[in-house]
Amino acid sequence: MPIQAKHLTPYPRLDPTHLKSEFVGKTILITGGGYGIGASIATSFATAGASHLILAGRTSSKLSTTASSLTSTFPNLKVSTFTVDISSKTDVAALFASLETSPDVLVNNAGYMSKVDKFGDAELGEWWKAFEINVFGTALVTQSFLKHRQGLSDSATPALALAPAVVITINTQGAYSQPFRASGLSSYMASKAALLRLCETLQDDVPASVARFVSLHPGGVHTEMAARSGIVASEDFPFTDARLTAEFVVWVASEEAGFLAGRFVWVNWDVDELIAAKEEILERDLFRTACIVRKDLGEGVR
Repeated sequence: MPIQAKHLTPYPRLDPTHLKSEFVGKTILITGGGYGIGASIATSFATAGASHLILAGRTSSKLSTTASSLTSTFPNLKVSTFTVDISSKTDVAALFASLETSPDVLVNNAGYMSKVDKFGDAELGEWWKAFEINVFGTALVTQSFLKHRQGLSDSATPALALAPAVVITINTQGAYSQPFRASGLSSYMASKAALLRLCETLQDDVPASVARFVSLHPGGVHTEMAARSGIVASEDFPFTDARLTAEFVVWVASEEAGFLAGRFVWVNWDVDELIAAKEEILERDLFRTACIVRKDLGEGVR
């Protein structure tokens, strides 16, 4: 099912103001929220009317700068910041212990790229750090989020039962597709592939009444991480405006995008085309890791 229209910049259909009826009064937790894509996502949720943004990241100065900018632009917005290493059990426990209410949306944006190096030359401790942050760290935050939510739900009266949460995880097309064949990124790509399968299996593990999970390729956003990777814009990997990424994230958190639960989608795809293909996506179970059966070989191949 090919998506014909590809977007690299924002377009009217994704204007976050269209979703104010859904996000007014909502609380959004964004890891890696101090700068780059995370800060753009925060701005788009604020534009959509979110009442409280919780920004977690490793650099307090960047978190403070982003928080000040947001509250200046959106005077009625509450912004909380937490200095957190998502792979630290202590940091993550302290974050959730500080929250009196549970966020409605979790955006797993924090990530790590090990030193760009060919595998044979890589220092494996540094190489493995991408798995510690991208996989373990994301798992730790997500599990803590679900446990915190369950704890509040257990203590609430039925009338106050929490609505299903949305967990959006920023991944990369390199988790399974690498048309530009960049070298030196085995740690990053492999950890992201593991993260993709984690998020798919979470949708099978966690009841839909509790949460839905979606993974996103954010496009080729020109971030500090992208610059370190050495990847440049090309026909296979054109750069994407971070505002488009952010607005697509907000849309994915909306009820209209509920059919994408458990799936991996590109922010560059056209929203109206996705919605038009909803029945086909569900019937054929598209946008999930799959095995293609080759009858001539008598077994499944990737």
